[in-house]
Amino acid sequence: MNLLHRRSFHPVIWVVIVLAVVGLVSKLFTSPQSLLTQLLMIGLVIAVIYFIFQRFRPGENGKYKKAVKQSKRKYRQNTAPVKKPASSNKPAAFKKRRKEHNLTVIEGKKNKKKNRASF
Repeated sequence: MNLLHRRSFHPVIWVVIVLAVVGLVSKLFTSPQSLLTQLLMIGLVIAVIYFIFQRFRPGENGKYKKAVKQSKRKYRQNTAPVKKPASSNKPAAFKKRRKEHNLTVIEGKKNKKKNRASF
């Protein structure tokens, strides 16, 4: 019964839907060309609004683009080959060290027995 109650609409919504259907049917029989023109214009306006909101929406799309830019900056690779100087045999430049991780091991007391005399 709860599921059936969730799907029902408010009576005002039903009245609006019925009036809309009656209006569309009457418009279809009286002037179908103007009905078609109105529907096309409404569709065009909805499409334009949709594309504007998709383009300038600051939601996940903007965050994704920002993350892509940051990732490209971090991991960019030079496309042009690097020319090595033709000098004497010097050791190669030190490679950039990777950052050490900040994980630590927490020593547990799993195998230690409790000192019951200290209670």
